[in-house]
Amino acid sequence: MKHFVYVPFTGLGLQDGFRGQEWYDYRVKIFEEFTLKSLVNQSCKDFILWISFRPNEKENPTTKKLEESLKESGLKFILTFDGVMMYDDRGVEHNEDLVERMQRSLGVIKDKEGSDKWVYVTGLGSDDMLEQDAIKEIQEQKPKMRGATYYLNGYIINTRSKQLARWVRSTSCSKYTIMYPGEIFYDAKKHMEYETNKSHEDIPQEYDATLLQDGRYACTVHGANISTGWNNSFRGEEIFGEDKNEIFERFGIEIHR
Repeated sequence: MKHFVYVPFTGLGLQDGFRGQEWYDYRVKIFEEFTLKSLVNQSCKDFILWISFRPNEKENPTTKKLEESLKESGLKFILTFDGVMMYDDRGVEHNEDLVERMQRSLGVIKDKEGSDKWVYVTGLGSDDMLEQDAIKEIQEQKPKMRGATYYLNGYIINTRSKQLARWVRSTSCSKYTIMYPGEIFYDAKKHMEYETNKSHEDIPQEYDATLLQDGRYACTVHGANISTGWNNSFRGEEIFGEDKNEIFERFGIEIHR
């Protein structure tokens, strides 16, 4: 089984998923300081980090800087430059040539990583984090046709004020995993026919999905978010003191009060 942690860095959503060079520089900084550290901190590192960009970012110096950080992390990774590799419910124009773009990227991945009987894909925002045992728990789930995993409740971290609170949801969050038979995953047309969800909230209805343990993910608020702010209806009780420090440690970050 191969397990990809998929990060759609640019090309997703409105404004072509890119809000200028200053925004991009800062989002890469957030990724390096939070998202990447949480992945390096995983108790199971048997996964491949797959990050997708628009073609425009291929020669961007900031992308080159990010690539160096990835090499230093010691994690397996692959970068593709055919845009977002999932149905985009906000930037709907990105769906028109999705199969064609996806087939190019899947060809790159297959050439580099080979194929396997089963492929797991876990979605992760470029400013989101996974708790240290998240990958381990996902891989403990046995593969099955139209199998998936999803989370409800996690955490939200304000990187500027150093605040931490619970993140309480009634529907699946965007950090879900889909299980693909290999022959379907590497064929873009079959891949998109199999991937029937149009939103992360559809996962429990569209797949034979398993709800995983609470507290396995965190969202961050940092000033360059596209859709998430600290004052959000999903934000629950704030966490303080040693409980806060212990949670930060499980995500591989150091934020002191």
